[in-house]
Amino acid sequence: MRRRLSWTGAAVAAATVATVGLSGCGASGSGSGGDARGPITFASGKDLTGAMPQLLAQWNKLHPDQKVTFIELSASPDDQRNSFVQDLQARSGKYDVMWDDVVWTSEFAAHGWLAPLDKAQVGGPGVLPAAVDTATYKGTMYGAPFMTNSALLYYRSDLVPKPPTTWAELQADCAVAKAHHMDCYAGQFAQYEGLTVNAAEAITSAGGSFLSPDGTKVTVDSPQARAGLQHLVDMFRNGDIPKAALTYQEQESANAFLSGKTMFLANWPYVYTAASAADSKIKGKFGMAQLPGPNGPGKASLGGIDLGVSAFSKHKQTAKDFVAWMQSESSQKILVKVMNQASVLSKLYTDPELTKASPYLPTLQKAELTAVPRPKTPAYNAVSLAIQKDVYAALQGKVSVDGAIKNLAGDLQQAIQSN
Repeated sequence: MRRRLSWTGAAVAAATVATVGLSGCGASGSGSGGDARGPITFASGKDLTGAMPQLLAQWNKLHPDQKVTFIELSASPDDQRNSFVQDLQARSGKYDVMWDDVVWTSEFAAHGWLAPLDKAQVGGPGVLPAAVDTATYKGTMYGAPFMTNSALLYYRSDLVPKPPTTWAELQADCAVAKAHHMDCYAGQFAQYEGLTVNAAEAITSAGGSFLSPDGTKVTVDSPQARAGLQHLVDMFRNGDIPKAALTYQEQESANAFLSGKTMFLANWPYVYTAASAADSKIKGKFGMAQLPGPNGPGKASLGGIDLGVSAFSKHKQTAKDFVAWMQSESSQKILVKVMNQASVLSKLYTDPELTKASPYLPTLQKAELTAVPRPKTPAYNAVSLAIQKDVYAALQGKVSVDGAIKNLAGDLQQAIQSN
């Protein structure tokens, strides 16, 4: 997912557990842990407002002999991944359950770092197929889909009553922003994972791609990919995206919109919570729509979180029970209603209570139906780093779009061959 979460501090309702009997160890029998039950740890990205401990307290109340301890990592997804990789390479089992970005699941599974899960328990018909796909590697599930996501376009409805649906309309609306002495558009353009997301949205919306669906061939050297990257470069050149956005990650870009500095924002649904708060400067003055594209709504990058069980956990059975519980309807309702995130359970998108609390759900569902996963490959980290490096150079104006695409094609080829 890669624009990060923000949690609310609202009270979390009690959740019930459906205990499941799952079996398995390391992806290739390499795990040193057992299938016993007992205390476990759960590591995730930084919890900004305290909602996660409240949720986990419900599990602990129901399972006093199998309590989960929450380990809060950095807000940076890159730092989170580094923490997980260091632990997994050491085979320590410090993190029994890991909050894995959907693009890490294939990589971790390929290394034998994740325990296989029972698809009947965590990938049944009620779970969105796209979410199941992110958690599957070579036909086996190695993650329990916990949250799915796709970016939305936040816009100042008091200044632009009708959101733009095309890039041309967006750029035309930038004149309104300039008239109000505001920046027009913000996304995540610092050289980190968020840039991969933004670049992917521009390139896939234009009909391009980085790799073939099976991740074995480089496909980025195309007119479509050039058109997508050119769109971003042009917006930086003409000032529609401010130079400051080259430093923006999720929170910085959200702050620019929440403070009234920026008219349009591409970000995950979590921003809705802060924008709707009683003390928000833009409460009642914003709307949410699908991202624009060349000829109509664009294609967002599919984000989300899979919960992975370490192959080196000493209490895998409890860990597997726990990830199934986190996917239960009661827990997923908390995810949507309290945390303003997108559920992996399809039925919740039409739940009257949830749509009342999160009115953007119908729009989000439309965005998710056309959302495109980032490259699914065990070499994802190297692939993403290559995208970040070459795209960032183009946005800075250090290399032409054509040069950046050619460089990227070579770097991607090296990345997938070295895996």
